[in-house]
Amino acid sequence: MQEILQSRASATSQLYADPHNPHRHLDRGLVHERLGFPDLASADAYRALSLLDSIVDPDGCEFHARRRVAESSAPTRKDENDEEEEKEEEEEEEDDDDDDEGYEPLTEDEYNAMIGPAYALLVRSLARCGCLRDAYEFALRGRAVLEQRSLSDEGSSTAKKDLEDQIAYIKREYYASKGKDSQNSEEEINPNSLKAQGFARRILYPWNEHEPDRKSPETLNLLNERLKDVAPKCEVRAVALPVLHQSSDSTEKVEGEKQEEEGEEELSIQLGLFAKEDLQPGETILHESSLLTATNRLHDDTCDACNGVLPPLSSENPPVACDECYDIIFCSQACHDKAQEVYHGAVCGLMENLESIGKDIPDPKDKADYLYLLLLGRALAMAATQEIHPLDLPEIKYIWGDFVPEDDNEDSSSSSKMKGTLPFSFQLSILQPMRLIEEMQLDPYTTLDRYDTWVLNTMYAKFRGTASGRLSTWDGGPETCAVHPLWCLANHSCDPNVRWEWGGEIAFVVRGEKERAVWKRKGGEERVEGERRGEGVRKDEEILNHYCDIGLDVKERREWAAGALGGACLCSRCVWEAGEVDS
Repeated sequence: MQEILQSRASATSQLYADPHNPHRHLDRGLVHERLGFPDLASADAYRALSLLDSIVDPDGCEFHARRRVAESSAPTRKDENDEEEEKEEEEEEEDDDDDDEGYEPLTEDEYNAMIGPAYALLVRSLARCGCLRDAYEFALRGRAVLEQRSLSDEGSSTAKKDLEDQIAYIKREYYASKGKDSQNSEEEINPNSLKAQGFARRILYPWNEHEPDRKSPETLNLLNERLKDVAPKCEVRAVALPVLHQSSDSTEKVEGEKQEEEGEEELSIQLGLFAKEDLQPGETILHESSLLTATNRLHDDTCDACNGVLPPLSSENPPVACDECYDIIFCSQACHDKAQEVYHGAVCGLMENLESIGKDIPDPKDKADYLYLLLLGRALAMAATQEIHPLDLPEIKYIWGDFVPEDDNEDSSSSSKMKGTLPFSFQLSILQPMRLIEEMQLDPYTTLDRYDTWVLNTMYAKFRGTASGRLSTWDGGPETCAVHPLWCLANHSCDPNVRWEWGGEIAFVVRGEKERAVWKRKGGEERVEGERRGEGVRKDEEILNHYCDIGLDVKERREWAAGALGGACLCSRCVWEAGEVDS
């Protein structure tokens, strides 16, 4: 494994130095495939294909395939005395001028040699992730290209067989899902019936150097300093939590199945929020605002920065519009100014095209997933405005992504299907993020050092475990979400001792006696946790939040919370109601 990781490091360095060379993308994609990351391999393969398209259709492509020539592998020495010329050269580079000095275009022979392997890698990687709809469409497209160009070299022949094998596999999966025999069925495949969303590994990538030691004294001190203004009666501490990824394959545990002995339960040391003093019912103990927000409604009447409701135009402090952007409104001058500093500076004047991406999604089932895409877009804008790596943003850096530890005994590159818990799709994980970056007038190839697919996956993992949401009053679906990095330090329980409220900022309010959950088992048995009733939260007690509707039964709660928690909830209420413990 270590040898393959070194190969990946080398391939990545070569790619970042020569980002418009499809050879580099394809080479790294094959390494990612060997490492057991078909999601990352599919992204590399798609970028290779996009660049290859520019060889045969240069007028239809914004970015063109080219390689850095050997003699120009090192930067050209500039005349130190000619500052004006140096400045012009820097401006040309920043503006992505078409000056190809130091580069040479790829040939059509190279296109013919690479197009088959690139399609084959993309298709088998998407299929292995479970993204069968896009895998099938790319397989048909790739097969047509190879047939049209009558390519018969060894690489193309192997790719053609690979594509046929993947088409056959997808057909078997399609017919099996309908309870039909693929050998005897003559029914044509409806691509829209194939699954578009699959899964990727929810992992802390071994090359990720941006993840902090969340349990270190330095991190705890930093977070507690931030808490002083947000939640002065609370503090962050390390806490042992049950590992949930073991139950990620099925969110419904077997009814009545008892837990293993307590000593054998696998634990993970995470962070939690604790009371520094006794807290009374009805007391608001946390106020936190965030600009890492998103809404999926076009032309909404909320602040672009904080998603708070806009004040009336006739009010003493009316809404403030952005001078450069149509229909971008802020609830106050303070939000306007903060937005320019934090995220809007990089996209100001570019919102006409950006604003429509991921908005007004018709299918309610897709709305939550597209909200995460919009959060991703806001994070990219924040990173570009502040000129830092997205994973170093203070709103993101200290959030835990419910990462699943690697199993050293499992060969993750051998199975036809990958075991993953992070939702992954071609649209939301590859295509739309590239579109966001391009609409920000950035080059998605030269900016891979900051916006590579593994970076996006890491952000998605963190968002899915921590983002709060607000439902639409129109259709009941999610329409607004945000990441509040201190609020989300409170761990989940289906018997929470606080409730949360969200307007322009988020707040924790201590629950009273009548607001606490009543535990119920099938058969009518009830259990009321009386020791804390009516007493609020005691000093040194953990603040417990909730990520689902606590009025649901245990099966439904576990299904709803699985995406955020990374597996089936193992809070004391859930294991009791499911009959997994006796008392």
